[in-house]
Formats: sequence, C-alpha cells, structure tokens
Amino acid sequence: MYKKQIQKLFLLLLIFIFFIITANYLIDPYGYNSKDGKFIKNLTMFNKPNVTSARINSKGFYYLIGSSRMARVNPLLIEDITDKNTHNIKIDGATLVENLELAEKVKKEGKFFIYSFDAFSLNKSREKFKELENRSLIYKKELNRKRFFTKYFNSDISIRSIQHLIKSFKSENLLKQFDEENSRSDEFLYDLAVKNTGINNDISKANFSNYHTYSSEIIKLANLGTKNDIFIIFPKYVSFYALFSNFQDIQNKYLKAIRNLVLNTDAKVWSFYGANEITKETNNFIDNGWHFKPKVSNMIFREVFDNDESSSMKNGVLLTKDNIDDYLNTIKSNVDNLSLN
Repeated sequence: MYKKQIQKLFLLLLIFIFFIITANYLIDPYGYNSKDGKFIKNLTMFNKPNVTSARINSKGFYYLIGSSRMARVNPLLIEDITDKNTHNIKIDGATLVENLELAEKVKKEGKFFIYSFDAFSLNKSREKFKELENRSLIYKKELNRKRFFTKYFNSDISIRSIQHLIKSFKSENLLKQFDEENSRSDEFLYDLAVKNTGINNDISKANFSNYHTYSSEIIKLANLGTKNDIFIIFPKYVSFYALFSNFQDIQNKYLKAIRNLVLNTDAKVWSFYGANEITKETNNFIDNGWHFKPKVSNMIFREVFDNDESSSMKNGVLLTKDNIDDYLNTIKSNVDNLSLN
C-alpha cells in the first residue's frame, strides 16, 4: 500500500514537471526558440546569468554583447535585416572581462557576436568593485554549466511565463518598454553628468573613476573577431565626447583602445563616435545622454548592414587598418571644437 502511494506521488511529480517544462517551452518568454510574439522587455532587459547561458545554448547566429546600451537593441531588428537568428545577451554595467567571457563562449559554440565596445566597460578600475567581481564569477560558473533540463524548468522562467500570459490576456503592447523610452523627453545636464559618472575623478567608485584601459585583454578580444563578427562604438550624446577630451585623458585612452582593436581583428568595426546627426540631437537620448533611445538602434543597424557605400545618410564609419589613423585624427580635431555644455 505504502509503495503504491509512493509510486503515485512519483508519477504525479513527473506529470507536474512535464507540464511545467512543456508550458515554459511553448510560451518561451525569453525567446529561446522564437522572438515572435514576445515582450521586448523579456528579450532585452531581463538578462540574468541563467538566461544568458540558456540563450547561448539556443539556436542562434548573432549574439548581442554589451552593456545597458545593448538593451536598447531589439534582436528582432537584426533578424529582420539579416535573416539570421539573433539573441541579446547584454549585461548591465558590463566590464570587459565579463563581455570577453561571453565572446569566448559564443565563439566556442561556433557562433558570432555583435559587440558594443563601450568606453566605461574598458575602465579596468571597475574590476575592483566587489559586486562586479562577484557577478563575474557567477557568470563564469553559469557559462560552464551544462544546461538542458533546467533551461525550461526553473522558477525564473516559470514566473516569467505566468507574467507573459497575464500581459497577453490584458492585451499589453509587446513593445511597451521601447515605446515608452522613445517617447520620453530629456535634456543634458553638465553637472549631473560629471557627478554621476566620476569623470573628474572625485568619486572613488564610479564608471569613469581612476580611468585606465586594458591592454592584452583588448588584443585577446580583437583576435576573437572573424569576418562575420561586428564591433560597434555606440553613440553617446555629443557633450560626453567633450567630457572625455577634458578629463583624465579618457578620449586618448579610449581611442588608443579602438585603434588596437581595429589593428588586431578581422571583424568589422563600426564607429558612431563624435559629432554627427545622431549624437547632436538630444531627442535621441535618455538618462542624461547616457543611453540612446531604442529608435536609434534602427538607424544604426540599418546603416551597419547597408551595402550601399554611396549612401548620404551615413553617421557611422567602418574602420579599417587603412583609415584608422586618419579617422582618429579627424575625431580629435572635431571634438576639440565641442562645447563642454
């Protein structure tokens, strides 16, 4: 009698597990199998170590690597332009070490990356932040873990699946997150930018405090890039470039890192640095010029994947070993003429 009860309980448990796995697989809130009909916030904003690992272990061609700027990039946009399966695996406030680990994992799986080469992520001083050090270890552990059964059977995806169903029942806009950010108005406040970023080095723990860049790690990252990989220097509001030029020699350090990247990679390197039609428009940015609006990513990637070299709508520059030095000299000259506010 007791044995039969145990067997029934075990059978019920198996049925329950099968039901949960099937439901999560079919709902697929994080877009492991398909991005169609998914909420943009789940595809871009919610990237936890287990989600990132699961995405890398899902079918994909391009993987979007970067910081919170990359969170403004809809993987469906890349899929629509390239017809290539794309996943967003950004990490908010990412360090180069974290993103290098992601890039190595992506390449190990025989896939390709679109990598955001952010200035603040290159600040080696950020490695000393305790929370970032611990996070890097968590990501490393997750990336090395074999993932099959738990991909669709864990509390996180189950909760997200329930939320997906509730939002769908309420007919919530799939692009609500992006639409709200695109409609926000903002202005650039010089004092706030200096205060929050630590760019003048008066804060011991901020993104640009004690700014100095990596060296061998950049070369290692560059060497991972093949002809199908892409590095992007995303745009910031134009006044940030004046700040980079005037504090801690950040601009020269960053541009040197970009030069090292270009000279040591086979990947395409696109730069939207400096004054252009995107960066000069405050309406293209939120969060005091720190993040570009999602609508800007449409402009960026249609340009990156546009093969028409004669197009007059170019805001970015495809950097090569032949043009990198002339480009950097032009950038320095143009930025010198920018106002700090």
